[in-house]
Amino acid sequence: MPRPTAFLYTDDFLAYDLGGKHPLQQRRLQLVDRKLASLGAFGGISRLTPTPVEEGLLGRVHTAEYLEIVQRASTPGHGLDLSRFGLGPGDTPAFPGMWDASRLYAGGSVDAAKCTLSGEFGIAFNVAGGLHHAHPWKAYGFCVFNDLALAITTFLDAGLERVMYVDIDVHHGDGVQVCHWDDPRVLTLSLHESGRWLFPGTGSSEETGGKSAPGSAINVPYAPYSGDEVWWHGFESVVPEAFARFQPQALVLQLGADAHFADPLAHLEVTSRTWLRAVEKLLELGKDIPVVVTGGGGYNIATVERLWTLVALSCAGLPCPEDLHDTETPTLDAEQQRTARTYLDSQLFVLQGALRW
Repeated sequence: MPRPTAFLYTDDFLAYDLGGKHPLQQRRLQLVDRKLASLGAFGGISRLTPTPVEEGLLGRVHTAEYLEIVQRASTPGHGLDLSRFGLGPGDTPAFPGMWDASRLYAGGSVDAAKCTLSGEFGIAFNVAGGLHHAHPWKAYGFCVFNDLALAITTFLDAGLERVMYVDIDVHHGDGVQVCHWDDPRVLTLSLHESGRWLFPGTGSSEETGGKSAPGSAINVPYAPYSGDEVWWHGFESVVPEAFARFQPQALVLQLGADAHFADPLAHLEVTSRTWLRAVEKLLELGKDIPVVVTGGGGYNIATVERLWTLVALSCAGLPCPEDLHDTETPTLDAEQQRTARTYLDSQLFVLQGALRW
């Protein structure tokens, strides 16, 4: 049965502006909103306006020193040395209004958690969320605040004892893993291109949680050029089993669109149908618990528009138009696929040994 679904969006999300030549262009979020409207989807999806995250909650995830720096760096002419805090020049440059813009997208994920906890919605999709690289003490990889860790903390504060985080972005969900490394109440599971070849260089199958929470982190790294068959094998081999063993009371999803073959910043060869198959499986697993859905990476704007529109429609059980799927598919090299499968199998062997599956 379709579940009541919320879509959190405001054009104010576009204020998170890292620059006109930066790979992260938030116009993609507006395109998803407009596409859903053009399809009449807001007859079956409730469109909600997000609110900025409260400073007290921010302080539960990020250090006081870092929060002060973000505030001060949001004003032109601040004269601060920001290098220790991961703020520009580089991947995550400081920009005017950064404090308010970052609180807003982070607040969207907190609001998503709250409206599923209330029981009004089964699923809530913060399309601006998913900035999974932010660490407690620094910005990283285009991300200032870790909205995902904030959503997870919201669930824990409500008394939930087991929250599962699943990340299918092409980049490792390092920031979320760091935030919950020693918390046995949180299981972080990331499927990504291996850090041997791609930013942020972490996420090996040997990273399985801190001393206080062994087995609380699961990482499935892929070799470059892994196609649908290989990628799905990794997903199917790990995700359902992890869910069944952990029995989460809430699910937080990071659905970065950059594992798609047309993304310019990575090297996986996943098609829209296989990617959406994984999304639908995650929604099926979470059918009886609160589910927070977020966006994340995605640097081919046209692909992002299609994939996240498909996500929103799938959340609400609405029909997915055929023209939102790929009209072309990648040509896969057979030897590369054999190499990719061998690499994945070696990682699954390490992972299964570490988790004693």
